[in-house]
Amino acid sequence: MQPGMIRRLFALLALTAAPGLIGAQQAQKVPKPAPLTGTRWMLAESAGQHVTQNGLQPSFELKSVERYEDGSAGDLAGQMNWCGDDLSGTYRVTDDRLQVRITSIPLRTCKVSVGMPREELGTLLAGNPRYRILGSELDLLEDNGVVQARFIAYRAE
Repeated sequence: MQPGMIRRLFALLALTAAPGLIGAQQAQKVPKPAPLTGTRWMLAESAGQHVTQNGLQPSFELKSVERYEDGSAGDLAGQMNWCGDDLSGTYRVTDDRLQVRITSIPLRTCKVSVGMPREELGTLLAGNPRYRILGSELDLLEDNGVVQARFIAYRAE
């Protein structure tokens, strides 16, 4: 056999002998995380209870206004519940903390489909929670790392 042919044979054997490595590399691809600001985040789970995804569940969006050396700040706009009650406020992001100050909460007594009182979305956001984004999911975390609430990125069709 010629030396060039031997090299091609070894290269072919190396490719066919390691299909698990190629598959593992493909399986490790993670979707690009949704940005924290400029994304409409819709409530999917609160305190371990699933929220029906019907487009009427509580949601919020953070609109970036200023960037600081240690984080960013801006306005919060949201919808408290399926009645269309609006929520507004300001926020600041520092490291993995989301600091929200609610400036208006509607006075109507309306409940979301899981029976969550209207004030809970404001309470979840205003509690200075830690957060993490995994793909299209935003988790608000308690200090011990337990997921307090999960939101999903809403994409208008």
